[in-house]
Amino acid sequence: MAYIALYRAYRPQTFVEVVDQKAIVKTLENAINNNKVAHAYLFCGPRGTGKTTLAKILAKALNCQEGPTINPCLECESCKAILNGTNPDVIEIDAASNNGADDIRALRDSVKFLPSMSRYKVYIIDEVHMLSNAAFNALLKTLEEPPKYVVFILCTTEPYKIPETILSRCQRFDFKAISNEGIFNRISEIVKEENINITEEAIEEITNLAEGGMRDALSLLDQVISYVADGKISIEDVYEVSGNVSNADLLNLLKLIIENKSEQAIDYITKLYNNGKEINKICDDLMLFLRDVLLFKNGIYDTNKQIFKTEDFKSTIENIGKNLIFSWLKLLNETINQMKFSNQKRPFLDLCILKMCDEKNQQENSILDQIKYLEATITNIQAELNKRPVKEEIKVVPTNIKQLEQTEDLVSIEEINEILNNASKETREKFNKEWPLLKIKYQDVLAISILEHGKIVAVSDKAIIFVLKDEGFCNRVMKYENYIQMYEIIHKQIESIEKIITLPQDTWKKIVTDYKNKYDLGIEKPILNNIIINVKKPIKKEDIKEDDPIINKLQDIFGDQLEIKE
Repeated sequence: MAYIALYRAYRPQTFVEVVDQKAIVKTLENAINNNKVAHAYLFCGPRGTGKTTLAKILAKALNCQEGPTINPCLECESCKAILNGTNPDVIEIDAASNNGADDIRALRDSVKFLPSMSRYKVYIIDEVHMLSNAAFNALLKTLEEPPKYVVFILCTTEPYKIPETILSRCQRFDFKAISNEGIFNRISEIVKEENINITEEAIEEITNLAEGGMRDALSLLDQVISYVADGKISIEDVYEVSGNVSNADLLNLLKLIIENKSEQAIDYITKLYNNGKEINKICDDLMLFLRDVLLFKNGIYDTNKQIFKTEDFKSTIENIGKNLIFSWLKLLNETINQMKFSNQKRPFLDLCILKMCDEKNQQENSILDQIKYLEATITNIQAELNKRPVKEEIKVVPTNIKQLEQTEDLVSIEEINEILNNASKETREKFNKEWPLLKIKYQDVLAISILEHGKIVAVSDKAIIFVLKDEGFCNRVMKYENYIQMYEIIHKQIESIEKIITLPQDTWKKIVTDYKNKYDLGIEKPILNNIIINVKKPIKKEDIKEDDPIINKLQDIFGDQLEIKE
């Protein structure tokens, strides 16, 4: 008797045996139980995920002598005939080779005849996307209104190639790629049933290489069994058959790149190539391996994977930075894209390896240069500081703003009087137009954010008066650090400004009432009554000290961590 491939021998025969398509299975079971089976189904999804298998199970469920039932007996004449492919009422059509309009017209003519031995005639059209436009048009009417005893099941891996007119006449089911866990468990059951001696690592690798396709996994398992013949199947055997590069080889190659041994790394690739590994495979597997390294460094990895448990792996990747891995991945991705458009693939991989070595070397040199620069800078600063006379220790000021002893003098009524007598309505209106933009641009500056809630009441060529809610807000703005920031911002708009004054609302009401009363009496430049204003006097321009270049340099290096003692 001829050998039957594993994927055929262990093809699911009932709904219960189908792996990882629970939603689809449940929908079909409910349709059978409730007698709501549709006249046309579209099964679409990746290869090897059970589309044709489930179509045959549905045919058995509908035509079983005990059915329609969700648990076909598999013993009746109809079930056995479907299993053997000899049931005349279950017709499988390969649309890849029977894609003409004449083929579909022949199908349409056969639909008219009643089933010969079953309850339903089931047409399973595989790779239906391969039908020509004329064939699709010929199928339309029959697909929409077939006889009650006919069920169409269309299977495809490329549903986007099917016309909308066909899609709208079918119940669509999207099959998903089978999970690694589902494939692993199924292979484990089969090797146990077949008494195959195989390591768990080998099953894991076959599962990963299948990429969600059960048929691919079982075909590869079949191939490995034939390769080994006798003895235990190891992960190395899977690598040999599949052409993939082992993790041990990839780790050795990575070591050479990390150690900047470019010549040995290229020789190692030659060794892999001579052992039958394709250049594309080497590049793809190295990229996936670096992906695993990155996941490992981020704590996101499969703890059961053997490579992650070895000390050799951990010590090798310990000193590789994530940024360097990202650069390597980018280089490999570019190399893979370049290979697609060339028949000479080897030079691209060799150049990629050289660039990867250079990237590692450049990163190390960059770090060394930064260390040397920092050491030299600190040495120069220390030398400058040693030249200065020792000063008495005063308070610590953790700020990069120039420090000045704050005067406790208060704003005088004479200053206010001078500003009001020289104020200009045009200057105030001009500044009021620019002020909203300044508030938005410098909203993170504390003084500006406080002034945002105030009001500009007077502007002369040399001074501005802001009115705020109370003395607390005024004095907060007039603190040295805040005042300097505010002054620098406003001075950019009006260069002639020499001082900015803030007044509480209550104080301003008294001043403006006094000023207006006297102005109404005909006094052009009134002299205000003397009152006490509990707001700090603004800093004078000449009191602002120049920056210290050494302090500024230290600030650039250490930022807010610097403590300055003056």
